[in-house]
Amino acid sequence: MSALHDILRRFTPAELARWDGLPAGLPLGDLDGPRGEGRLGTEHVPASWTSVPSDVFAGGLRVWHDGTVVLALEGRDPTGLPPAPDLGDPEAELDTYLGRLRLEGGERVYAARGLALRVNPENGVLLGAIGFAPTSAGDYGARVRPEVGPQRLLPKPAALESES
Repeated sequence: MSALHDILRRFTPAELARWDGLPAGLPLGDLDGPRGEGRLGTEHVPASWTSVPSDVFAGGLRVWHDGTVVLALEGRDPTGLPPAPDLGDPEAELDTYLGRLRLEGGERVYAARGLALRVNPENGVLLGAIGFAPTSAGDYGARVRPEVGPQRLLPKPAALESES
């Protein structure tokens, strides 16, 4: 089992309180799964992602990489509506989204431990987690944070609109 596979196995909501970041320069290795392209941070750093199966993130687990090195792990929609772990005061709080709803301060950034938690501020439910190599909050926001925005609703097909 590769180091990445071991880390993926341990990246779960139940283990986030013990998370101490991705090792810098973690090799991507032979990861298989659906792939896509995206951008990271406000600097819009081009990156690729590979989706891997997850029993604990119903919305999926993405491994963000540059083709050879892992840049971040992004787990979406943990199963069972777990509460976010209490990790103390975050180094930064960023806005995030729950569907189309903007959640002010819903992303808690613990950059020194290589972790950002997306949380519903009203009830403390964990919405997602991003794991990365420890860095500063500014660097996380500029170069590591997966782009987040409101989910677009699918438009009505033209045939259905004419029937209404």
